[in-house]
Amino acid sequence: MSTSKIKVKMFPAKNGDCFLVSLGLENRKHILIDCGYADTYRNFLKKELLDIANNGEAIDLMVVTHIDQDHILGALAFLEENNKDPFIEIKEVWHNSYRHLQFEKEKVEKVTEQELTILNREVVLGSSFLRQQMGQTGVRDEDISAKQGSMLAALILEGGYPWNESFGGKAVNYENKNFVVKDQYSLTLLSPNTDKLRRLSRTWFRELKKQKMNFSLSDEQIFDDAYEFYLIRQEEQKVLESNISSSASNYDEVNIENIVLQNSKEEIDDSVVNGSSISFIIEYESKKLLFLADAHPDIIDDNIARLEENQFDLVKVSHHGSKKNITRDLIERINSEVFLISTNGDKHGHPDFDSLARILYYQRHRSKTLVFNYQTSTSRLLNNARWKEKYNYEVQISEGKAVSIVEL
Repeated sequence: MSTSKIKVKMFPAKNGDCFLVSLGLENRKHILIDCGYADTYRNFLKKELLDIANNGEAIDLMVVTHIDQDHILGALAFLEENNKDPFIEIKEVWHNSYRHLQFEKEKVEKVTEQELTILNREVVLGSSFLRQQMGQTGVRDEDISAKQGSMLAALILEGGYPWNESFGGKAVNYENKNFVVKDQYSLTLLSPNTDKLRRLSRTWFRELKKQKMNFSLSDEQIFDDAYEFYLIRQEEQKVLESNISSSASNYDEVNIENIVLQNSKEEIDDSVVNGSSISFIIEYESKKLLFLADAHPDIIDDNIARLEENQFDLVKVSHHGSKKNITRDLIERINSEVFLISTNGDKHGHPDFDSLARILYYQRHRSKTLVFNYQTSTSRLLNNARWKEKYNYEVQISEGKAVSIVEL
């Protein structure tokens, strides 16, 4: 029987994220952060949720950090099942959909038939796109919640879960509220802010205006569905069009210091979807856990700079270890003993070797452990005895077939 009061489980989620944080030894508090793909839920997460329910416990908080298929498809599968035949209580959901964005335009009660047709077309396109994507990964079509094309917002409403309750039902937004006290633990929000959410709302509104110049807005459910499907298509298209990240296969046995100093020019993530990521610190007793989702490094750096203390016991590395989300300024500000990297390297080529080299070099005077849930070219190269001694680190590498567990 484990005596650790904090257990963090990182699930095999392919190129995505799925984490379960359990706090305490009895009457534990469970925080679910993203759900990866549908088979992440079926093969790994569902068993954990059933165990929690059978122990008379609940999901205290479920956070869906942003709209990207590698974070939400497992959530769709989970909520659809839990809505049909409830097996676990979810006390609160944090998720920003269309209804939480601030539009600088009056809303009508009902949009016109022409506008409704355009929104329905977006749902059909998005649903079709997801089925095509899922077919490529061997996941069945029915894993998509295609009941009338519904996405997360519809399932949250259907299930009656308390939605963004800590923020008065408004957006999870640093400028709305940045400190939330729960029973036995607290959360400090770091991202997103109003600017990041406005960028997202403008992107969506521009798309609607392309279809019809004077597009009306309303609070009808179809807007949530169309908005979420649109974001999925847009973000995946950017991935398909972008260059693959720099993996360790581009490097031989070289000096990490040289890599960091020679590649000092930093590219910063400009994805409006990633910028909307919900990122936060969990504090329980004397421990602090930092979960960065796919957040932009600028807002994280700015908001951590405002804290009195920047020592963390665990950090979930942003955007699966992308170099565009891990800057020198951010890494020099974050001190941690454990760094979690969730990805199998598919599609994006993450984790970038450059980004993890930055962590090792700028945190070289501190003892740390890099925890990978899959074997990748970068994790293999970093499992280097000489480097581990010089840069004061260890590595833990799973094979993508079991849950990675960190106990604190």
